[in-house]
Amino acid sequence: MGPVLLGGMLLYPHEAAVDVVRHYREFMAEAPDEVNGAAAFISAPPEPFVPEPVRGRPVVGLVVVYAGDVEEGRSVLRPLLEYGSPMVSMVQPMPYTAIQQMLDLACPRGMRNWWTADFLRDLPDEAITGIAERSGRVPSPLTQVILAPGGGALSRVPREATAFDLRDAPWNVHFLSMWPDPADDERNIAWTRELAASVKPHAAAGAYLNFLGDEGTDRVRAAFGPEKYARLVALKDRYDPHNLFCLNQNIAWTRELAASVKPHAAAGAYLNFLGDEGTDRVRAAFGPEKYARLVALKDRYDPHNLFCLNQNIAPSGQLPRPRAG
Repeated sequence: MGPVLLGGMLLYPHEAAVDVVRHYREFMAEAPDEVNGAAAFISAPPEPFVPEPVRGRPVVGLVVVYAGDVEEGRSVLRPLLEYGSPMVSMVQPMPYTAIQQMLDLACPRGMRNWWTADFLRDLPDEAITGIAERSGRVPSPLTQVILAPGGGALSRVPREATAFDLRDAPWNVHFLSMWPDPADDERNIAWTRELAASVKPHAAAGAYLNFLGDEGTDRVRAAFGPEKYARLVALKDRYDPHNLFCLNQNIAWTRELAASVKPHAAAGAYLNFLGDEGTDRVRAAFGPEKYARLVALKDRYDPHNLFCLNQNIAPSGQLPRPRAG
């Protein structure tokens, strides 16, 4: 790979977002395998290379890379590089490692985070317009909405060949909300949920585990589909019946027997008797009032959730880490 490739970013005013992303969609539909990147609804960084009037304000960016000969890449990418009137054009030959690190500063440490993602069956004008309108009133300048194209070599692997089930999805959308102040949790999470819900009508049935937050077992099942998930549960039953390997988007052992007893169960639980059953069961073990008091203690004495190898009570606004086996 390279080591030097043609890559970088183009930044456009937010007012041009719909036209820019529509053009990018049409370009990527015919692009060769060597082309990759994403369209990003972001806020312009407060950097000298950005025109001062738009620093910190919503813009749309195109991240592009050509994984091949640099001069060949200039020709292939010309329809993107010459489109419209970008405020900033930073596409140039650069090391592959520099391209990989280009957006690192956009995800600073220590932020509050609420992320989710979906694969899309298509990317209609309606979805582009909706994302553009809502991203124009984003509550935090750190928040990003990324539209990543699929296709290419990934889509030419048969779906039944691997555990990952959505190789043929043409687009993936990431909602990456970040903000610094716990007092802003409710506003940022509500904005992200509203935006993600608005795109759901265009989503494919399924998910990719690394793109999910704490969204429940249904989303884990959806990542594999019913047949593959059943095969994975059978493997789990055979090789890891005690769910030792649980620090992940977890596939737990068979739960049919436990489910059959549920209609006769009391509301509540005892932590030492639980497996990897989610935060609702942990809350149920204490009840709402005691759980709120425990969260307040966690915020005071363990705000970074260092003590997480348990049935976890996370600090407020932070997703709990999975417990140890």
